[in-house]
Amino acid sequence: MFVQALAAYADEYLSEEMGSEAWEQKPVPYFIEIGFDGTFLGVVSRSRQEARGKATVTIAEPLTVPKTPLKRNSGLHPLLAADDIKYVLGPGRWTSAKDSDRENASERHRAFVDFIGTAAKATADEALISCVRFYERDEQVQRAREELNVAKAGSFVVLSVGGPVISRLAPRRYWEQHYRDAKERIASGALVAECLISGRVGPVAPTHDPIKGLGNVGGQPAGVALMSFDKAAFRSYGWDQCGNSPVSMDRAAAYVLALNDLLKSDSRRRTIIGGVAFVYWTKQPADFDPMHFLSAPDVKSVEALLRFDPEADPDPNEFYLAGLSANGARVMMRYWMAEPLRKVKANLKEWIEGLRIVGLNGQGAKTPERWQLYRAIDPDEKWGARRMLPLIRRAVEGRAKPLGYDMLSTVLRYLRHPPESKGGGETKKQELRFTVPRMALLRLCVNDVIKGGRAMTEKLDVGQDHPAYLCGRLLAEYENLQETVYRWAGEAKVNVTIADRYYSLASTNPKAAFPKVEALARNHFQKLRRDRVQAMIAIERTVADLHQRIGAEFPAVLDLDGQGRFALGFYHHKAERNARIAEFTRQNDSSSDTEKETAE
Repeated sequence: MFVQALAAYADEYLSEEMGSEAWEQKPVPYFIEIGFDGTFLGVVSRSRQEARGKATVTIAEPLTVPKTPLKRNSGLHPLLAADDIKYVLGPGRWTSAKDSDRENASERHRAFVDFIGTAAKATADEALISCVRFYERDEQVQRAREELNVAKAGSFVVLSVGGPVISRLAPRRYWEQHYRDAKERIASGALVAECLISGRVGPVAPTHDPIKGLGNVGGQPAGVALMSFDKAAFRSYGWDQCGNSPVSMDRAAAYVLALNDLLKSDSRRRTIIGGVAFVYWTKQPADFDPMHFLSAPDVKSVEALLRFDPEADPDPNEFYLAGLSANGARVMMRYWMAEPLRKVKANLKEWIEGLRIVGLNGQGAKTPERWQLYRAIDPDEKWGARRMLPLIRRAVEGRAKPLGYDMLSTVLRYLRHPPESKGGGETKKQELRFTVPRMALLRLCVNDVIKGGRAMTEKLDVGQDHPAYLCGRLLAEYENLQETVYRWAGEAKVNVTIADRYYSLASTNPKAAFPKVEALARNHFQKLRRDRVQAMIAIERTVADLHQRIGAEFPAVLDLDGQGRFALGFYHHKAERNARIAEFTRQNDSSSDTEKETAE
């Protein structure tokens, strides 16, 4: 299904490129400029600097260049007027000092020069003739080598005579005929079989072109293979090369073209997460991009998706998502999904609803972006595929791939042991612990793993009677008591709150933690009784209600499910209280402004 979808992508999105199979786009860092008399005029650099995060990288500008009609692992197969630098200039600073490597570069260079001479005679093109003159003058070639001594091994170099030689009509037609002839020679000796992609019987490609763009996820920079049988053990029943996986010439070219297009560094259909390159597309062009939505769910897109009704959407479009990495010369398929686009939209709608949660400071519910969820489970940003892939699958595949206890345990770990705060006291520490993305992910995890019972809501649920949730609310109320005492006493904010000291123990073993918490609370109640009786009565009433609903004894040990409920109870209770304080402050400020206006 994967290669069929890739071939269909090439037919739908790359029809022009499919019609020009003898050509491909490559980064070309250098032109060698040649005069009509064969004089070397200089090297034209075609690179630019681009910021990538904190680093600045050099990017070569792309150009349409000749595509090799066969693999060049063995034999001499030069391209026309554009090629690897060892073909264009032979040995130099870009080759090692080994005699074998230098002889290898010399052989390829001679083949390249001979091919230019053959093409020049056949076409009588003046630019190709100028290139022949250039190579006849050894001192001019040596000047070019000296000026290009900064080039790296594997650099692609194009000959230019007032412009790229390969852009001229006669050389282009010559190369295209050469390419077709080479393909026909390959097909004449190829195995005849049923193509796995098209289902048609005919010659199959003995080898497939390399796939580029996986160098930063474990692959060789020169390219990797998705289908390759290069060992005797892989050649069952005497089928040589790709005979075990027969694909016709045109379909092999199509799937490779598609994957190379998807994996381009500037592709909008590729993202690298945790050492895996994810590529994604729709069968037909569509306005909605699920992966882009996950990366940056803006307000309008979220609102539109929340209004989406899959039952009223007959769209037959398909969404494809593949996760790829590489090991040396081979592609590793890490993930593959093909689903109707309307189903993916419905799953994303449920994902948004499942992640909505009120902010700790009382602000409305928000939808976290993908990178925020990643930071919630790994603040150090050492994101690996084992952690990231479950989040992506949960988003696009919905409840069919629920988040499990492994993800829940990871989130809870950062609640018990939050990232270190660099100043800011208790408020800063709680902001680092109870971030909106982390609590949103916690809510989704808990709802995915609970078996029956009342689901966790996005804000305080006063009807929720689960003991763990109530214990979390109780700890939040005791923290409220402590902060109230400090506030009425006119002291600065608490540096270490009850929650800071006892949260980890209370969230795992309430029975052991709460007797200690309540001993401190009695002292706080005594202080309020002297100064603020009404505040004391209100807090006592809330504490008594929670005690009654918890029961005679606190739970002894909370499992992961219970720890998640505890955290949400604590968070919801604090968020509700903060919202009331914010509303009270807003009303007081509004009343003060009205009184000032009246007085004036």
